[in-house]
Amino acid sequence: MSFSKPELIDAPANWPPVSGETVTFQIMGEIKEGVLGEIRWGLVWRDFILEDGRVIPEHKMLGATTSPEWRDPQEVSAAEREYWEERLVDMAEAGLDPRNREQSFWAELNQYLAYTHLRLKRRSQELQNRTSNER
Repeated sequence: MSFSKPELIDAPANWPPVSGETVTFQIMGEIKEGVLGEIRWGLVWRDFILEDGRVIPEHKMLGATTSPEWRDPQEVSAAEREYWEERLVDMAEAGLDPRNREQSFWAELNQYLAYTHLRLKRRSQELQNRTSNER
């Protein structure tokens, strides 16, 4: 399933890296390297998929020449959200370990949790604004 991808505005030519480049990232205080396979947009941020299957969120990458771009939760369609929910259920049923911080289950679970937090935060702010305006 494919979804629209937000574009990085005014990105320098050297960021993001391209497939085949060696990238450096930091996970739990440890600096690591890997060869970039592809970059995919998640529900909130871009994930860097390494050739060996590890999944690294953009905000863990070192050497970025721009700040990570995050999607507005309102840009995520109901179909996209449902797709992610189904994938998480499938991963859980397959017995994947959600604590492995460099694998898909951890990455997708964190994307979903961040998306849910941002969406609920926005709704809470909207309710507060409506209540303030009604007074």
